[in-house]
Amino acid sequence: MNKYKINKTNGVLRMNNNNYIPFQLHQLPKKYNKIPLNDIIKMKGYVYIHEGYFKNSKYIIDCLHSNNDLSYKNKR
Repeated sequence: MNKYKINKTNGVLRMNNNNYIPFQLHQLPKKYNKIPLNDIIKMKGYVYIHEGYFKNSKYIIDCLHSNNDLSYKNKR
């Protein structure tokens, strides 16, 4: 059985020492049809694609973030 862990800050899935980048259905990359199905994981409303299919995967992971605290201006 594979164990997985989802990073809470950027949503990256880590399974078996591999990173998978999350995409929503309307945000899939153009070359999605050329990626083999064994490197795509569909889970919890997201499509996770193995980071090896992107030239700048480190940059993509750094740009991902979770807006957990959108109402920070209203806090006192």
